[in-house]
Amino acid sequence: MKFGCTFCVLLSVVCVSYVIEAIKGNRFWKIRERVEEHRRKHADAVIAARHRSSPVKTFFIEQPLDHFNAISKGLGKTYKQRYYVNAEFWFGNKSPVFLFIGGEGTLTSRDVEIGEMYNLGKANKALLLGVEHRFYGASLNDDGLQLEELQYLSSQQALADLATFVHFIRSEYGIPESTPWICFGGSYPGALSAWFRLKYPQLVAGAVASSAPVRAVTNFEGYNDVVAKSLSNPVVGGSPECLDAVRTAFSVIDSMIDNGKTDQLKEDFLSCNHLMMKEDQVQFVTNLAGNIMGVVQYNNEIPGQNISHVCDVMLSASNPYSNLIKLNKEMLLESNETCVDNCFMNYTRTMSNTTVDRNATGAGIRQWTFQTCSQFGYYQTCDKNTSCPFSKLMSLDFSDLQICQKVFKINEEDVFSNVQFSNDYYGANHTAQSNIVFVNGNIDPWHYLSILADQEMYRNVAVFIDGTAHCADLGSSKPTDPESLTDARMAIARYVTQFLDLAYASVSMH
Repeated sequence: MKFGCTFCVLLSVVCVSYVIEAIKGNRFWKIRERVEEHRRKHADAVIAARHRSSPVKTFFIEQPLDHFNAISKGLGKTYKQRYYVNAEFWFGNKSPVFLFIGGEGTLTSRDVEIGEMYNLGKANKALLLGVEHRFYGASLNDDGLQLEELQYLSSQQALADLATFVHFIRSEYGIPESTPWICFGGSYPGALSAWFRLKYPQLVAGAVASSAPVRAVTNFEGYNDVVAKSLSNPVVGGSPECLDAVRTAFSVIDSMIDNGKTDQLKEDFLSCNHLMMKEDQVQFVTNLAGNIMGVVQYNNEIPGQNISHVCDVMLSASNPYSNLIKLNKEMLLESNETCVDNCFMNYTRTMSNTTVDRNATGAGIRQWTFQTCSQFGYYQTCDKNTSCPFSKLMSLDFSDLQICQKVFKINEEDVFSNVQFSNDYYGANHTAQSNIVFVNGNIDPWHYLSILADQEMYRNVAVFIDGTAHCADLGSSKPTDPESLTDARMAIARYVTQFLDLAYASVSMH
């Protein structure tokens, strides 16, 4: 169906008039921003309690934009990659090197002075390094968000950056080739950690891969299957009744959309814009679901923001629809928002923005979405054959596959083939390399794409934690940590020691 220009202009005004007031993009990213802000504040408090100046130093290394094209390298196309050095425990040549790998966001000095790697580095007298991922944070050229430059953003180029970085640090600090390196990462960097060990085993002796989605998939149905299980898990305050309430509320919303009651939905759920277009309706239900998906993925990262509270709200009255309205208002209040931007046109505009903001922190939404189109997929759907409790509108047809085509000129067929190539290149969840520990929590939806059982053939091990969410092990210990998480950190420490012992033994044999 085609609409006249008057309607198009009107729709544009309806959406655009709220851009300044509303958050661009979807609700899940907003929750992630709050999680990252809380992590920064927590880290700052821990570091301040030490009553000493930070030992971390910040540097940049110049890297080729394209490691695999001799002509491009010869033309001097480069970018400056930020990295951090913490040598407070380092004993020189007798110490190992621990490398924290950055991912789809800004890396900070806190990543090498607090958390699991820091504690293990202290115990092993390691040199601690953190490397920011190309095209994120400060490791981005002024034209880096242009479409023609994004061709250089890939996991393969990122791993080649790490290899170049290892050689650079060896030369810069006089570290012999026999010194063992252990790499660490969580989520996408967790996959990079495993892949660095897989593709460059001569450079890194072992890897800790936390919440690592090493299997790429275009239609990620399993994500919301895990969300459903987590919402009904009593270990974290969930229940079957809670899951049913969420499912019922979204079923009512789907029915209202089918019956054209979008004005009522706009009013009830404080949408900034009208919900006349199908794409806007999909944005609407995705944002609503994102409130819950984000809480599940980052369960207990922010005090009071957890599955238990979501379930308390969803069961607070007999009407699940009204309870979801209440939950949405709570989430808006926590984000200091008055309405939710559900305009697909605004979302597309955000993804199309190529201006580099040097003051920005957190995730790079345009860059990461490009990586999903060009390598990984990971589109979280709510298909009928799954236990997903959200809207049936959350299908692959209305996922970011549209953004792939509209913004990055990557068609649907190519997304599928790009995902297949990634699995062929890395082996998906059959990682044929040794000395990798895969760490996952059963509440975390991303564990669905990781490795959950020991691979004895390759000396890879799996640590599966009951009751924890995304990358829980990478943080610092807290008094509120469940026993399962404490035990997991102890197991990871033992495996890291084993990896180092194997590396030292190999050197002595030669």
